[in-house]
Amino acid sequence: MYKSFDVARSKPEVNPTSAGGSTPPKALMFHAIYRNPGGEEQSFANESKLLESIGYETVQCTTENSKISRGPWAAVTAVFSPRVLVDALRIIRSERPDIVYVNNLWPAFSASLLVAARTAAIPTLQAVRNYRLATPSAKLRADGTCTECGSTNYFTSCVRNGCYGNSRLQSLVCYLSAAAVKLSVLGWKQHRFVATSAMTARLVEGRLIDSGRVVVRPNFGFEENEPEFRSTDSVVCVSRLTPEKGVLDLVRNWPQGAGSPSLTVLGDGPQYGEISSISAALDNVTLAGFTSHEDVIEILRDSAASVVPSQWAEPFGRVAIESMSVGTPVIYATSGALADIVGPGGTPLHTLEESSIREALDRIFGADDRSAIRRSAYRHYSNRFTSSKAATSMRELINEVRS
Repeated sequence: MYKSFDVARSKPEVNPTSAGGSTPPKALMFHAIYRNPGGEEQSFANESKLLESIGYETVQCTTENSKISRGPWAAVTAVFSPRVLVDALRIIRSERPDIVYVNNLWPAFSASLLVAARTAAIPTLQAVRNYRLATPSAKLRADGTCTECGSTNYFTSCVRNGCYGNSRLQSLVCYLSAAAVKLSVLGWKQHRFVATSAMTARLVEGRLIDSGRVVVRPNFGFEENEPEFRSTDSVVCVSRLTPEKGVLDLVRNWPQGAGSPSLTVLGDGPQYGEISSISAALDNVTLAGFTSHEDVIEILRDSAASVVPSQWAEPFGRVAIESMSVGTPVIYATSGALADIVGPGGTPLHTLEESSIREALDRIFGADDRSAIRRSAYRHYSNRFTSSKAATSMRELINEVRS
């Protein structure tokens, strides 16, 4: 029916009626699925489930970036796609949504989606889960420098150095795509950028044409009941296997010898082969590859700790709250938003040197009362990141953007 995306529907879990009507309110949701799926796909599923929990019917429009053909026209449509504009206007007019929620535009949807929503005067929430609005690489350090070229001049330096896809042309297209997004929402009062952390908001907002429309709303989990606190001796790392995630150095420097805990790595990505070669030579490291979200949660539940070794300004770190939601403390790199997100729910990992990894492990495994650490992790999660708190903030945000 639509050439630009597939459509799925979910009914609300509760059935409040829209103002003056007899049908539930409707959210039209969009997400371009990454070539290497990760946390953003789970975030999209969670946001849909959350909207359904507060009474919205959701219409989920998705497309797979892996299906995009390469060539000059693909570069043009990554900046602005006439086909997406037509299809988005059609489905908006057909569904008549109360709200549009955009999870990821790049590259399949482009700014065309926002132009369609604005043309139809539909209030729109746009998630900010990386730094693509600022830099072509989408990856920054906490000081605002690009992880690829080390510059804060994202146009001349990032494009010249080919920070996206190791290509100057692709980096230019990415930069122009972000510029088109910023222009398409200029002066639009019924639009909000929704960042997952204060750090993400700070690094992105300074690169917008009109600031002041970025709100902070963290990720969340659906665990609402205190878990059973188990005593185990294994550690798990759940991550996309890319350089900025730090998993390669974590595996390379994982402590060996008697008394060293085992590490299981769950995930896939460009560094899979290299990490596989290193882990195969280590007695206490296992690379398990891609794992379903349901199995990830159970493995987190059965682990003594999870580790998030990110070496960039991690915008949030979804696995950290998933870990704390089942009472598993987090060993977290001090880059990005992780220190604020985890706080008393874990312990810091200052570097990826073996000595630093060992010190962090000792703080977990050498604690007098390991169950107290697990209780602290869950308590921190329940105070800040439950779905009930997220539902309240979502209602408030929708009311704000619709007013």
